[in-house]
Amino acid sequence: MDPVIEYGFGTGDDELSTWRSPADLDLDGDGVLDAVALDFDGDDRTDDAMWDSDGDGAADRSVLDLDDDGVRESGFVDDGSGLWARVAGAPTDSDRGEPAPTTPHESVLDTDGDGTADTVLADTDGDGYADTHRPVPRP
Repeated sequence: MDPVIEYGFGTGDDELSTWRSPADLDLDGDGVLDAVALDFDGDDRTDDAMWDSDGDGAADRSVLDLDDDGVRESGFVDDGSGLWARVAGAPTDSDRGEPAPTTPHESVLDTDGDGTADTVLADTDGDGYADTHRPVPRP
């Protein structure tokens, strides 16, 4: 039986929604299934993944193919709150190492799935994890 990976999403203000799925990908190349393939970015392609990089049964990284070229080039980490922060230097299909530390930055997300960014995540200390969030300013 394949390992089951738990993963969750939330807005930071409400309860976390959690799912459990059988692992069906090996993202770190060690021969053990450690990720779940899914369509995270809504492009109708199962080209993204929720990755349990530390083997504890819970996805702590998501790796996405945002430009639909067949390579998962964008990485995000979960700090446990269900808010996923973008990681510079995240592992991809061609680079399966640990993410490099990033400098402080902000990422925008569409948390309600309407196609418009509505939440800004800020990594204020440069550790690759979101430290705070706020609504996207509207004109």
